[in-house]
Amino acid sequence: MITVQLLGGACLRSGDAPLSGPPAQRHRIALLALIVASWPQPLSRDRAMAMLWPEKDVASARRLLNLAVHVLRTALGEDSIASTGDGLLLNPSRVNCDLHELRAAIESDASDRVARLYTAPLLDGFHLDDSTEFGFWLDERRSELSHAYIGALLALAERQQESGDVHGRVRTCLRLAAADPHSGVYAQALMRALDDAGDTPGAIQHASEHARRLRTDLELDPDPKVVALTKLLRSGTLRERQVAAADQRVPSVAVLPFINLSGDSENELFADGITEDVIAQLSKIRALKVISRSSVTQFKERQLSLKEIARRLGATTVLDGSVRHAGDRVRIVAKLIDAETERHLWAETYDRQLTDIFSVQSDVALQIAASLRAELSRDEETRVRRQPTGDVRAYQSFQRGRQLYIQYTPESLTSAIEFYDRAIALDPSFALALANKALAYTELAEVGALAPDVAYRCAMQAASTALRLDPDLGEAHSSMGFIKGVHEFDWSGAEREFKRALELSPSNSDTYMMYGRFCAALTRFDDAIALQERAHELDPLAHGLDRMTTRIRAGRYDEAVPLAEEAVEFAPANDRARATLGWAYFMSGRRAEGLAELERAVAVEPGNTMWLGQLGQAYGMAGDKKKAREILGQLIDVARSYYVSPYHFTYAYIGLGEYDEAMNWLERAVAERAGPAYSIKGSFLLSALHDHPRFRALLKQMRLA
Repeated sequence: MITVQLLGGACLRSGDAPLSGPPAQRHRIALLALIVASWPQPLSRDRAMAMLWPEKDVASARRLLNLAVHVLRTALGEDSIASTGDGLLLNPSRVNCDLHELRAAIESDASDRVARLYTAPLLDGFHLDDSTEFGFWLDERRSELSHAYIGALLALAERQQESGDVHGRVRTCLRLAAADPHSGVYAQALMRALDDAGDTPGAIQHASEHARRLRTDLELDPDPKVVALTKLLRSGTLRERQVAAADQRVPSVAVLPFINLSGDSENELFADGITEDVIAQLSKIRALKVISRSSVTQFKERQLSLKEIARRLGATTVLDGSVRHAGDRVRIVAKLIDAETERHLWAETYDRQLTDIFSVQSDVALQIAASLRAELSRDEETRVRRQPTGDVRAYQSFQRGRQLYIQYTPESLTSAIEFYDRAIALDPSFALALANKALAYTELAEVGALAPDVAYRCAMQAASTALRLDPDLGEAHSSMGFIKGVHEFDWSGAEREFKRALELSPSNSDTYMMYGRFCAALTRFDDAIALQERAHELDPLAHGLDRMTTRIRAGRYDEAVPLAEEAVEFAPANDRARATLGWAYFMSGRRAEGLAELERAVAVEPGNTMWLGQLGQAYGMAGDKKKAREILGQLIDVARSYYVSPYHFTYAYIGLGEYDEAMNWLERAVAERAGPAYSIKGSFLLSALHDHPRFRALLKQMRLA
């Protein structure tokens, strides 16, 4: 693959080696820039001659053009530039150009990607002495790209402000100010960003530098708004306003894993269970933002200060505690700490019988709410005080099942169900154990470890019983919502369940995640992203791969790529993260990188035929039908010995362009409720089938059309 860099100084590369000599001669670089900029339309030879050799007669100009084309084809490959009648057309499968990537990002309004790709002006410092026409053309293109770049930076800074990414916003505003150092608007943006990041002296210093530059370069005084903002910063008034606004935000709590002081590793599970139950109780209080278990668990060893932990979790307060369990006695120490000042807001020591454990958990949650002045409704207080079971042995079995459930492997999920069943046998009214059992069955269906019809029938029975026993159990409504959508295609019923689940447990990140997945299946991408972002706020250190998948489905590749790159950096051995990044690259036009990441996903988890099927589809879409058919053969070989989801064959046949056969497998997948069959309407991987009459009939069957 030949790489052409036109942003900044011109550079041609074959692999990692730069091309120099004849192809890098100035008129040939200019010709290549014109051809690249004209794509996907051909560049007229007459226009090229007029732009590059305006002083030459037609015969001389044509001879010079033919020579330039010959030299470029020799260097880049004979098929790199095609002749189309009287035109010259670049072949993007042979030549990769940064200008193409930037223009694609601009056309799709992908501000994150535009900001990342625009590294310097087009052909910076380049000129042709003998062609003013080319100079005018180049100035216009530079202006267009610069305008798009500044617009992208403004949009990016606005999003960073909304999400609270203060340091990212400073970096973006620095680039804005550098792009137009005379702009008072961009000077103010940088000053506010620096102040929000705690660097008020830096904001004031930039105001002085901006004023000095204006006077030196243009003999002008700074914008009065810049002067007024500088006065606010010097007086501290702006900071006071911001602090006052921050004080009115919803208080947030991170419950760190309770420390096991029993000296017995068996009691580690008990301490973890206390942590999870306190989080669950707090999550029922609408006036609090509660960080989820999976994020706080990463700080179990307390490697960082409480202040730094809170910063990483986005929490204003931290609950720190310990548990000592011996026989039928338990001692729990709990301290609520202000993360900024490290001041203790509340502390309590509980010496109780083991049978009182639930009242202790409820009391901790209520005391935290009172300390943070969070108002509770009567119904919320009732739900917080409600005990999940009166049987300690049932509770201990439930704890064991819950610990196995969060490992998310077929073996651990099967074992989790066994422990939930033990808990239910000891206390048949244990609704929470039934709700978790329902979720475990849905996960078994998702990973293909249990026939979907069997799994969802068991899940429905468990969730229905849980709701009959406790109609106010948020986890049960969440389970039921997922089952109604995935298995029954009852979309309105599923949505009612999700909404009720969030009314009862407004800080449950899993419900936001599942509800977001549901909305994405209905192609309500904006709703899905909003729900998934809320899940991310509550669980900031989870990989949150649904956030990226939904953005790919919505065509928002500029947002999906950096998020997926972060996920891979965070968890390089996560096969789904690799596959998600692969498709983000692939769909944004970076096909070689996309295929490489999909290959890595298969290598990380070679037994997962989903990635194998998707890899086959990607190779087919990239034009390598031979490789795609080889991968289909691998799927067929695996299916001789193990279950392979029909959905995975659907991917492979789409890549080969055999759409009738793909529909055969997709119809089977929907009939079996296999994998993500419920989401076919919103799946970007099935877009090739959208106009197929059988696909439209399938949507009607699923109540999606």
